[in-house]
Order: sequence, then structure tokens, then C-alpha cells
Amino acid sequence: MRTATAEQLSRYSLDLLTASGANQESAEAATWALLHASLHGVDSHGIRLLPWYAECLRSGKVNGMPNVRMEMVRKAAARLDADGGLGHLAMYRAMDEACAIARDCGIGMVAVVHSTHFGPAGAYTLAAAEAGFIGLVTGNSVAYVVPHDGRTPIHGTNPISFATPNSNGEPFLMDMATSSFPWNKVLRYRTEGLELPQGVAVDTHGHFVTDPHQAVALAPVGGQGFGFKGAALAGVADILSGVLTGMRISTQQDHDALCDVELGHFVMAIDPTLFMPLTAFGSGLQAYLDGFKSQPGTYAAGGPEWERRKIRERDGIPLPEGLYAELRDAAGAAEIGFAL
Repeated sequence: MRTATAEQLSRYSLDLLTASGANQESAEAATWALLHASLHGVDSHGIRLLPWYAECLRSGKVNGMPNVRMEMVRKAAARLDADGGLGHLAMYRAMDEACAIARDCGIGMVAVVHSTHFGPAGAYTLAAAEAGFIGLVTGNSVAYVVPHDGRTPIHGTNPISFATPNSNGEPFLMDMATSSFPWNKVLRYRTEGLELPQGVAVDTHGHFVTDPHQAVALAPVGGQGFGFKGAALAGVADILSGVLTGMRISTQQDHDALCDVELGHFVMAIDPTLFMPLTAFGSGLQAYLDGFKSQPGTYAAGGPEWERRKIRERDGIPLPEGLYAELRDAAGAAEIGFAL
């Protein structure tokens, strides 16, 4: 299989996005976020999204040169207006502000409004962790997920991410869709000719299917027997990201999901030193993480991603033939060179 280095993909991404109408800040933020996903093996939210974002920019549906504005609403809370730009820039800015507020108040919250698809939620909570803060991010998306035992979608894949700093090792990093499977992964499986796992997607009749071309909706986390748990978590994300921000809940969103400019996101940062020194927090966290070492093959959240990152930094990021063709075609549409 073809591979490319992070440096090669970074150059390609910046060239493609700027040629498609993004300013440098927006292109850089999107590139950082997508490479985070691709390096950690979260391919559904990685570089495969670049052609979609480029088309959203060229069509004018996404603002490539947004005037991102921050407004303090209380001492510990702010609202960020993304001005219809790429959600990645808004989210990095929001997390930076949440951490700055938390440094002063102990906790900081930012509601992001008038935003678009932000890619991998874990990119922003990891940024908080690397700055010494506990990070929490929620988002919602167009309704592709049926309620437990239902057949009509109510929720989006509605991600929740949580990350913590670790002075003794790698951060704890949870980044999960509240659906049994990300919809972007269904699209990737279509592109790559793969079969879906059992119990993650349904057809128009609400029957579970493994053919990605027959899938029209997803099941919530917990699958056929315990999907009520995932549906509840999806509701948390919809309330924080859609209701609390005054933006669209999942059922109100445009099915052209990557180009919907009325999305809301919720960002929070907590300073662990409210309660203990950062080194003590790191020691306690590492004791928890070390518990997994006694059971080889088990991982805390983020463990498999760190392993994949080591491999991909060494061997390169895989480019399946379907993805390679999409990236090549996107370069042609943007009239830029293609050297992957």
C-alpha cells in the first residue's frame, strides 16, 4: 500500500486548502487537526476529509477568511463566533481561550457558534492536555443515528472527547463517537470496498446490515442490546453543543454535513492544580494507566492511538487506492501539483 509522511501530507493539505480559498490560519488549523487523526489511526476523520473541505471552500458554503470573534459572557465563560469558517480554527482558538480562562479561574468554558465540521475532537482536548489542563469537547452532527430500537435518526454521531495531562507519560485521551461507528467510516468503507462490522448500521427498514452501500443510518453505542447508553450520551452532546449554544440540534442540520455553517460546539478546560500539584495529578494518573499493564493486550483510552502513532511516524500514513485517487482528483480540481 502507498504511504506518505506527515510532512508530505501537511504540504499537500496546506496547498489544497489555500488554493481552495482558505486563509493561512484556517488551512494550518485544519491541517494540524486532520494530521492528528491520521497519525493516530483515526482515518475516518483524517486526511480523507480534505477533498470535502476543499469543495466546501470552493463552493463558498464555508468561509475561507472568517472574522473569528471572542466575547466574554462571564468571568469563566466566553462565546466564540466562528463566522462560518472551518471548524478547526474555531476549536483551537476556543480551547486556547478555555485554558487561559482556567489558568485564572480554575475552569474555563467556551461556546462556539456559527461553526462548521471540526474533524477529530481529540485534537483539541489533546491540545489542552499538552498545555497542562483537562480538556472536554462535545460536538453534534446531522442526524444519522437511530435511537435505541428505532429506525428514524434522532442524533448525529455526536462526539465526546476528554483528555488529561500526564507529567509521567502519555496523556489519557478519549475521543469517541456516541454512535456505534462514525458515519465518515461508513463512507471510507464504501471507498475501500470493506464490509461493516455486525450491529453498527441499519438499512431503510431499521435492519442491521454489513454492506456499507445499504447502510442509511447508524446504531448508538451499545448496539442492539444496550444502545440506550449511547443514545443518552448522544443527548448530552446534542444539549451542550446544539441547545446550550443556540445552534442546531442534530435533526435540524443540513445533510451536507461538512458545509453546515450553523453548528455549535462546547469546549471546557479544567486546571488540575485547583486540587493538587500537577506532578501529583500525573502520578495518580500514571498509577491508573499502569494498571492496564498487568493485563497485556488491554489499553486505557488513547492507548491504541499512541501505538499507531509510533508505527505511522516510522512507516508513514497509509494511502489506500481509493483515498489516493480522491486526493489526486482534489489536487486537479484545485489546479495544484500532486506529489504524494
